Amino acid sequence: MQQIIFDKRRLATYSVIERFGLECGFDNAFITELWEGLLSNQKLYDEFVHYLQTYELKGEYTCEGYTLFDLYFYHLREYNLYHDTGKNTDDCNKDRLIFSTFHTMVMLIKEPDKYKKLLSKPLGMDNIL
Repeated sequence: MQQIIFDKRRLATYSVIERFGLECGFDNAFITELWEGLLSNQKLYDEFVHYLQTYELKGEYTCEGYTLFDLYFYHLREYNLYHDTGKNTDDCNKDRLIFSTFHTMVMLIKEPDKYKKLLSKPLGMDNIL
């Protein structure tokens, strides 16, 4: 008789990703990409779980010279530029930024050339100098 073993921690992690992902306005394709990317990279998965437990990024995992800190600040600058505030305001959804950060790392692993080009582009007129 075969037995199926469930890892309750992974099920709980997926539940968080699905629930918060949908609350943050991400579609199922985004959530699936994020989840599959985390499952395929144990170190990145561990960083995600660490974030869920502590609400802090470790920034130990590196891909193509980028850490999660680099990607988080990229998304924060992008948010600030889009909202034309110069700084993130109280209504800035940090959960959404974190999910975008981890998703971008997943995509950087998957398509490094495309995402390195995207991440190296200057954001807005202030960065042209």
